Amino acid sequence: MRFRSLCLGLMALIVAACGSTPKQAPLDESGYWSVQGRVGLWAHGEQESANFNWQDCNDRYRIRLSGPLGVGTTIIYGDAQQVSLHRGGDPEVTADSPEALLASLGWVMPVSALRYWLRGLPDPDAPHQQHPQEAGSATELTQYGWTIQYQPSSERAERITLESDNVRLKWMLRDWQANAQCNRP
Repeated sequence: MRFRSLCLGLMALIVAACGSTPKQAPLDESGYWSVQGRVGLWAHGEQESANFNWQDCNDRYRIRLSGPLGVGTTIIYGDAQQVSLHRGGDPEVTADSPEALLASLGWVMPVSALRYWLRGLPDPDAPHQQHPQEAGSATELTQYGWTIQYQPSSERAERITLESDNVRLKWMLRDWQANAQCNRP
């Protein structure tokens, strides 16, 4: 049960980090967008998965993670100064960054880079290697000791796999939306 709780918290922070860095390729001029999908985590021989719905409003974001049938819902919201995590009846957890919150749970990973990786871009603040493949096959990126593989099926990758050491994350992204306005997270 502790692993499940830690994994759900890890996925929450990973998704939260995706909303906390500058946008490189907005869906429209407003900078307000949302995406839904599913993320799976394999770590140390165990696995977890969650559905997510993420709304990004320039410097503010709100992410809802849940298990099957909405069980185990976690809400993350934040901005450039702070990130907060709400999970069931547990006390709210707050930190100045997704990385600090993740470190408090005992995990170390470059969560700020995820904002770029999920959009098919390397983090511009660190060295990387890109390995383009043949048309129709996965493109690969290596950065911070992680390997990121993109399976495109349209203009945006819909399946992304991130791997490093004993950790693997698989993202299925769907229903990207540009929002004309943004509800307050």
